[in-house]
Amino acid sequence: MEHFATYSRSSDCFPANCPIIFKSGKGCRVKSIDGREFIDFGMALRSVILGYCYPPVDEAAKAAIDKGVCFTRSNPYEGELREIITQELELGEVCKFGKNGSDATHAAVKLARAYARRDIILIAEENPFISTADFFIGKTVVNDGIPCEERSSIVKYSYNNMTVGNFISCPTHIEKFVDQNEHNIAAIVLDPATVDVTKEKLQYIRDLCNKYGIIFILDETISGFRYHIRGVQGLYGVEPDLACYGKGMGNGYAVSCLAGRKELFDLGMRDKGNVFLLSGTYFSNTPDIAASIATIKELQKNKVINHIWAIGRILTERLKAAICNTEMSNYMRVNDFVTCNPSIAYFGYGDIKPMEIKTLFDQEMVRQGILMPYISISFSHGADEVNTTIEAAYNALNVCKNAIENENVKDLLIDGHCEAPVFRRS
Repeated sequence: MEHFATYSRSSDCFPANCPIIFKSGKGCRVKSIDGREFIDFGMALRSVILGYCYPPVDEAAKAAIDKGVCFTRSNPYEGELREIITQELELGEVCKFGKNGSDATHAAVKLARAYARRDIILIAEENPFISTADFFIGKTVVNDGIPCEERSSIVKYSYNNMTVGNFISCPTHIEKFVDQNEHNIAAIVLDPATVDVTKEKLQYIRDLCNKYGIIFILDETISGFRYHIRGVQGLYGVEPDLACYGKGMGNGYAVSCLAGRKELFDLGMRDKGNVFLLSGTYFSNTPDIAASIATIKELQKNKVINHIWAIGRILTERLKAAICNTEMSNYMRVNDFVTCNPSIAYFGYGDIKPMEIKTLFDQEMVRQGILMPYISISFSHGADEVNTTIEAAYNALNVCKNAIENENVKDLLIDGHCEAPVFRRS
C-alpha cells in the first residue's frame, strides 16, 4: 500500500524493515497492516502519553461527537478546558487553543514581536524543531520560499554554553549579545525537552529577559504534562511570559494551547491591539477539547507522571548498562537529563557514521518487535515492556558491535538504506 508521509513520519527516518502503515494500537503496542506487532516507544510523535485507545479519553471524545463536532460559535468544552489551564493549573492568566504545537509557537512569536516592537527572535540551537512557521524553518536548510528578512531576524544561541554566534571559534556570551542588541530583540525561545534543563539556567534566561524587556517563550509542547502537570515551569518554579503546550495534553487528539500573561494576549483583541493571533475552523472541535479535558484529569491523579518518571529511570539505567556491557559506549550514549524523557545519542568513528549505527540498531530492534525511533514513555509502558526491550537491546547492540569489528556496518543495512535527518537538502 502506497503512503505519502513526509518529514518525521517518512521512510527516510526509519530503518527499511519498519512497517510503513500501522492499523491499530492498544496501550503501548501497535499492529501494522502486515500483521506484525510492536512495543512502541514513538507513541505517535510523543503525543500519546496515556496509551492508545485509552478508555476515559476515547469515551469523552465519543460523547462529545454525539452532541456535535463543530459549531458556528463556541462550546462548553472550551470554557471548561480554559478554566483548567488558567485557574486549576495556573499555566497563564489567559490561554487560547490550536491544533498543534506550531500553532502555539507561531502565535507566541507574533505576540512577542508586537508587544516588544522588535523583530529578532533568539532560538536555542539545541532545539531540533520549534515550529513549521517561517520564523523557525527560515533557519533550517529547507528554507526555500521564506523571505530573507524573516531568516535574518532569527538568531541561534547555545543554551548549553549560553553563547551566540560562532560556537567554536568566536562565541559571544548571550548577555553581551543581548546588551549590544537590546532594542532589536523581541523574544528568547527555549524548548526545555532537548537540553539539560536546570533551574539556574532557566532563571538566568528569565532574569535576562526581565532586565532587557524581552519576552521569554517556553515551548513546552513535549515537556508540558510530562515532566510535571505544570511542565518545566511547575518543576522548577520559573515562569515564562508565554508557554506553548500540545502533544501530551490530548493523548493523540489534535489540541494545543498558548498560555501566558494577559497583557500580551490583549494585543489579540481588536480594541487593544492589531495581532491576528490564533484562529481556525476546527480549533474548537468538541472531540479534541473533550479528550484534552479527560487526559488532563487522568494526569492530575499524579500516578501517571510518577509512573513515567519511574519507568524512565529503570529503562535508562538498564540501557546504560547494556551499552556498557556490550562495549558500545564509544558509539552510543543515553542522555537522561530528566529520566521521564530520555534519548540515545549516536557517534561515529572513521568511516562509520552515527546515522549508520542508529539505523542498524533501529533495524535490529524492529526485527525483534521494538519500535524505538526515539524514547517516549507512556503510562502504558510497564516492567514487562522494559524487560522485553532490554533483551532486544542486548541483541541489537551485539549485532552493532560485531558489525563495527568486522567493518561491515553498511553491508548489514537492509537495501543499503540509512536513516536521514528531517532537515536536509537531499
